[in-house]
Amino acid sequence: MPITPKPFTLVCEDCNWKKTIASRSDALRPGEWFVVCPRCGSTALRMRAAGRLEAAAANFFVRRRF
Repeated sequence: MPITPKPFTLVCEDCNWKKTIASRSDALRPGEWFVVCPRCGSTALRMRAAGRLEAAAANFFVRRRF
């Protein structure tokens, strides 16, 4: 059975860019995963659990997108 992942935040350790992702399904679409930072091009990305406010905002926007 597919399980939707909990919201998570990707953070660049070099320039502090961050993006919180709340997927609508168990499959990540383009723009929901990054290997390099889109701002500085660094590969030093760290994944962490999204905070309450970050998760609520990401869930709100993902529901309104479609």
